[in-house]
Amino acid sequence: MKTLAKLFFVIIIFPNIIIAQTSKKKYEYNIDLLHMSDNEVSVSFTPPRNNLKQGKFIIPKLVPGFYQAMDFGQYISNFTATDKNGKKIAAERLDKNSWLVEDLKHVSKISYQVAGGWNSLKQDTQGAKSPGSMFKKDSVSVINYNSLVGYFEEIKDVPYQINVTKNKDFYASSALDYKKKNENTDIVWAKDYRELVDSPVLYCVPDTTWIKIGHTEVLVSFYDKKERHYSQKIARELETILKNQQAYLGGTLPVNKYAFLIYYESSNERGYMGDGLEHSKSTICLYSAGNMNFLPDALSRVASHEFFHIITPLNIHSEEIQHYDFLNPVMSKHLWLYEGMTEYATIHMPIKQKMISLDDFEKSLEEKIKGMKEFDNKLSFTDLSKNAMERQDQYMNFYQKGALLGLCLDIRLRKLSDGKIGTQNLMQMLMKKYGKGKYFNDDELFDEIAKMTYPEIRTFFKDFIEGTQPVPLKEYLTKAGFNYDESTGKVSLLPNPDSKQLALRKAWLGQ
Repeated sequence: MKTLAKLFFVIIIFPNIIIAQTSKKKYEYNIDLLHMSDNEVSVSFTPPRNNLKQGKFIIPKLVPGFYQAMDFGQYISNFTATDKNGKKIAAERLDKNSWLVEDLKHVSKISYQVAGGWNSLKQDTQGAKSPGSMFKKDSVSVINYNSLVGYFEEIKDVPYQINVTKNKDFYASSALDYKKKNENTDIVWAKDYRELVDSPVLYCVPDTTWIKIGHTEVLVSFYDKKERHYSQKIARELETILKNQQAYLGGTLPVNKYAFLIYYESSNERGYMGDGLEHSKSTICLYSAGNMNFLPDALSRVASHEFFHIITPLNIHSEEIQHYDFLNPVMSKHLWLYEGMTEYATIHMPIKQKMISLDDFEKSLEEKIKGMKEFDNKLSFTDLSKNAMERQDQYMNFYQKGALLGLCLDIRLRKLSDGKIGTQNLMQMLMKKYGKGKYFNDDELFDEIAKMTYPEIRTFFKDFIEGTQPVPLKEYLTKAGFNYDESTGKVSLLPNPDSKQLALRKAWLGQ
């Protein structure tokens, strides 16, 4: 009887779900990776149903994670709009990244060509390559949808259906779930433009390995022109890091699926070149080197930082991130949180999880201190964050000084709570309050954190993040039983720490 009831539910209810999905207003795109030529692919789409006399079509100027104009519209050509009879409808290019389309309610199809932003990592192109796309016929395609797919300013927050025509032997590696329509066509859905752009895809003959971290499924996908069986080696290295991150984050990860997409090309150069971009549920990494021996270790370091981004900004972010404007973005003032705290967790996790020694931890702090000294440390971090596009020369300090500010915040919280609360706990509290789909007000975050923790923490933010007072490294490290020599930049254990210093260090570092 129970079985019959279940069958009845599937037969009666499930078709209604399908009908609802197919009738919902959406963008339906077609991308042809099979018949490309000259590193260009054909793209076309049907706009959502509408009653508009005209519409402004946008390809992003820049994307989250980068703070300089990328102008992805520069790769678009032959932009054409037609009605259901194939008759052209007027479309005018307004600037690099936008087009005005007339009589939009009668537009049945818009088509254009998209050129790849790079062919090789050795190619000298302006800006980073990881936010762009590249296409190599019958070989590989690295796709960031922000360079192929756009939206009408008047029609936002609707689903996307993407139909990809591709080589029958190619596999789509992504955080999104690609379904096969037939051997040459994949279909993927995204709930809105932000989710689509946040989910890059690597198309090639598959070299993939899946690992399970708690309830989280992690895909490791690797491409090299020659090597076809390397993802398993990388996955073994990443698994140790990810299991320790899971423990560090309280035993569970706030994501069900994650994808590492790794593109590699050989080079005659000494050393290696790397380029990458984190996303909410995936990371794309581009590497070029003389050999692959360095890859597992390099990827482990990168993976640790990028994977921590599932906390910020996936689960903790401001309205500016939630409603990101891809043409004229408004910057949040909390890059200290998105990048600084993420990098702090990256250096704190290994010592807290006993993966490294105290000596190794001291060296990592010395590297951050040395890096910080290369920047102007008299700038307000909140002001710098709001003006990140204009102050690219100072941006990398979020990974140096930002991490050190995270360290001081952690010690301050531990001191105020007798060791019971640190930044690990703070992140958990923030995730509960601002979970996925929610956001904080940029101007209220510091006050909210002070309410969650201690009033004294508001002074910390006022002095060191909003203000321009020097990072109080010596004072705070001393509280935890370390000596910091400001003249040499060296960090070492105090020879005779007292019981309070030892207790704070134990609470902070676990040793």
